[in-house]
Amino acid sequence: MRQLTRVQGSLLVLLTGTIFSFGPLTFRAVIEADAWQYLFHRGFWSGLVAVLVIRCSGRKPFHAVLKSGFRQQLAGLLLASLLTMFIVALSRTTAAFILLLQCTSPFYAAGFARLFLGERVPRRTLIAMFVAALGVVVMVEGSVGRGDAVGTVLSLLIPVVMGIYTTLIRSDPPKDPGVPIVIAGFSAALVAGLVSMAGPGLELPLRDIFMGFLGGGVLLGCGVPLWNYAQRFVPAAEANLLLVTEIVLAPFWLWIWPGEQPGLSTILGGGVALVSVTWLTFVTARDDAAQRSRRVGLQIGAVAQYGSSGSTCGDQ
Repeated sequence: MRQLTRVQGSLLVLLTGTIFSFGPLTFRAVIEADAWQYLFHRGFWSGLVAVLVIRCSGRKPFHAVLKSGFRQQLAGLLLASLLTMFIVALSRTTAAFILLLQCTSPFYAAGFARLFLGERVPRRTLIAMFVAALGVVVMVEGSVGRGDAVGTVLSLLIPVVMGIYTTLIRSDPPKDPGVPIVIAGFSAALVAGLVSMAGPGLELPLRDIFMGFLGGGVLLGCGVPLWNYAQRFVPAAEANLLLVTEIVLAPFWLWIWPGEQPGLSTILGGGVALVSVTWLTFVTARDDAAQRSRRVGLQIGAVAQYGSSGSTCGDQ
């Protein structure tokens, strides 16, 4: 696969965060589906689309999963738990509380990456992390509310698992970045399907099935491989931080449709968080350009020196 610069990888993470931010729209648009029924269809379609993408790329999906290795297979199971925990937590506590805790995932990613990968977190990334976290706090101010114990525990676990997942992807970049979502999608669908069959079943209106396809097949089936690919070139803490676009943009899509008008604190806090990640991307791009310029200058100087030496030898 094509190699990306750190800036290109950062921009790709921003793009995937934007893709993921449309997820709440699909969940809000269902008519009859409960959390488990929606999770089944989202998981099934995400796994199926990822399989088709791998197949259309000229590779064998089953062979790719088998050859992916233990770390990528474990990452797929962790991603399945993330998909499940988020939907179940959303049905048991407020979205604001989940988003508030989700903004701590860069700190967990930084800790795990430092411990297991030896990745240092630059000062500028730490600054952006704290500013983005402050922005999210302002966003959800006054709307956190309360949930039951299960929702609270799951909300606390989500950012931890995200940090572990990112570290696993960074520690062993997959040959095929679609493998984790194949494992995650079908695993989540299996669990959700069993729960649904013990209750209301899986029969749903066509609109609800289509929303599951959009949320899983389009957003996750296409977005997660892009995210996994981008993480090869972006440090773990920064990759989780740039994903804050998912948290910030979701309320604005819900504002456009179905008309859930955000409060002033949501707009101000979201602006602060977006400014922080934009600033980090800009500074990273500037420093990356400066480093490339220095390398080119050194190469030019080396060539000139070599030519001078060669001329001297020729004179001799």
